Amino acid sequence: MGVLAVGGAALADLLAHGRVTLFSPLFLVAFALLGVGVLFLGLLRARERARTLQATTAELRILTERLESSLAAVSAINARLHESEARYKGLVDSLGDVIARRGPDGRLTYANDAFLTLFGLSAEHSIGKIVAPELHPESHAKQFGKLGNMHNGRARYDQHVLAAAGWRWISWEDYPILNEKGELVEVQSVGRDITERKTLEDALAGARDRAEAASHAKSRFLATMSHEIRTPMNGVLGMARLLLETGLHPEQQSYVEAIEQSGRSLLSLIDDILDFSKIESGVVTLEEEEVELQSLIAGVAELLGPRARAKGIELVAVTAPDLPETVSSDAGRMRQILTNLVGNAVKFTETGGVRIDAKLVERDEQTLIRFEVRDTGVGVPADKRKDIFSEFVQADSSHARRFGGSGLGLAISKRLVGAMGGEIGLEPVRGGGSLFWFTLPVRILREGKIRRPLEGVRISLVSRNPILRDGLGTQIRDAGGTVVPQRERPDVILIDAGAGDIPNLPADPDPVIRSIVLVTPGARGWLPELKALGFSGYLVKPVRAAWLGKRLFEDTPIEEPAPQRALRPLNSNHSLRILLAEDNPINALLTRELLRRRGHYVHEVTTGIDAVAAAANEAFDLVLTDVHMPGLDGVEAARRIREDEARAGRARVPIVALTADAVETGKRACLDAGMDGFLTKPVDPAELDMILGNLFPAGTARTAAA
Repeated sequence: MGVLAVGGAALADLLAHGRVTLFSPLFLVAFALLGVGVLFLGLLRARERARTLQATTAELRILTERLESSLAAVSAINARLHESEARYKGLVDSLGDVIARRGPDGRLTYANDAFLTLFGLSAEHSIGKIVAPELHPESHAKQFGKLGNMHNGRARYDQHVLAAAGWRWISWEDYPILNEKGELVEVQSVGRDITERKTLEDALAGARDRAEAASHAKSRFLATMSHEIRTPMNGVLGMARLLLETGLHPEQQSYVEAIEQSGRSLLSLIDDILDFSKIESGVVTLEEEEVELQSLIAGVAELLGPRARAKGIELVAVTAPDLPETVSSDAGRMRQILTNLVGNAVKFTETGGVRIDAKLVERDEQTLIRFEVRDTGVGVPADKRKDIFSEFVQADSSHARRFGGSGLGLAISKRLVGAMGGEIGLEPVRGGGSLFWFTLPVRILREGKIRRPLEGVRISLVSRNPILRDGLGTQIRDAGGTVVPQRERPDVILIDAGAGDIPNLPADPDPVIRSIVLVTPGARGWLPELKALGFSGYLVKPVRAAWLGKRLFEDTPIEEPAPQRALRPLNSNHSLRILLAEDNPINALLTRELLRRRGHYVHEVTTGIDAVAAAANEAFDLVLTDVHMPGLDGVEAARRIREDEARAGRARVPIVALTADAVETGKRACLDAGMDGFLTKPVDPAELDMILGNLFPAGTARTAAA
């Protein structure tokens, strides 16, 4: 490049100054130099272009290799995508679910092979069109293809639709497909054929309905038959009771007592079967009422006391000092459960006795009353404890033959406890016997008041029976007293007369120490002899805690037993005019005779309509009405009598229901109709006297006897 420039410049200078001519040697030399420079420059440029070409070729080769590598990767990815798509499609199709997508306008945008096959469609004739399978005429499901408001999430529904193979049940699940702006783009529907499941469900529903119908029919049959059997049985028991009030010689009296005892056993069996039938059919109703716990527990103990005494065993009821006075629960069902357990314990106990305990417990922020029934009987074998609350289960088949019973009492108790929200169980007792317990949730209405009337009093217990000693000892300590041996000179001695074994009591008790004798209700005839022996007083077993606190220091000597009141007509001031509504002639005869023996006037009717008419036309002091009567039942009759009284401005006459079972009848329905009480048939004379005494204290009858 330098030679070329020098030669060109020199040549131009020579020519410009005229020093040389065009063909002078100097010019030729300069021109030659110029040519050499041009040639050299061309060579240089050619070499540079060659180098550039080589570099470009190398770059192109690298780019080509990269491109080939990228194409290979893309091809592999594409192959995997095709493989994945085929696998996914095969998986979706193999599951059997039908899948379809629709646009906002309801037109089909996608359908898998299962969808097309199910409805006999082809893709080319379905995609882009509105597809809605035909619904069964009896179907009320939403129409497939109706999008509705899908922005709120998924929708699930079943359809009975017409498919290529006939009517099928399809369970659909629809959910929206939204874009990044939250706008509805498509709706995807996934369906599954559930025809076989629906068929099975229909078959099971039909079988269930038939079973329920059979169960209801059985329950109705049992209820009807038990009522029909119980009605004459009530007559048998009532007449036996009336017969016992007549002059019978000892042999005749034993026969009548055997009739009454057998009748009561049969009646108890009928009640168990009916109770179980009602519970099994789910028709048990629970009442919410005020329950006085102390009175209820003592009542159960006193009710079953004679049965225990007949076996020569003791029955003791112990309630915790902090037990609430009143709670809200179902008193009838609570009493039934406790009676079942205590009655069972008495039945299976030959020596010793039965103890009832009740206390307040708190569990999981819930207030519970825990009842325990402990006995010293035969016990329950370990292999039977799990099934003892099942139907018709006895602890031992030999026991079942020996003691009798239906085997339903515990099963009924378990179901009643469960219906009331509680629990029931069984625990073994060391040394023999059993401990049955149950808990019931309650609402406390009035808290218990802890009373300690025996504070500082030293008491000695003299009894051969450990159950009685243990139970009375707990009651004394809860009342603040102290149990001490007799040799330590106590303040009071409690001496147990056993089951009426009065002649074996010690004579001439210590005159300085108060001596109280514990007797059975039937031992009152021994009171003159007890007085002669020097006892300060007596307590009747089972001893209530309230009696224990009040009567130990009462200055009331033992009195002669009052002569039995003769059943003679009362004077006109105490006679009552009573309307008796009873359709069964035997029950009517029994009730009428009991009332007339007590000096009351009885007007009888046999229907509810006649009872309403008689109450409107005559003045009565009391209405006794059977609950189940043809035409108009006792509940409706009571309601109409109350309505007539309100319209006419008449005084309110007490109405008492006569029923085979107050629980079965529906205590709440009777009370709502305006009734004032219940008498269970066959009418017990003591219960009749008690309810008449409550309703009519001496001299309160408002009419005169006819």
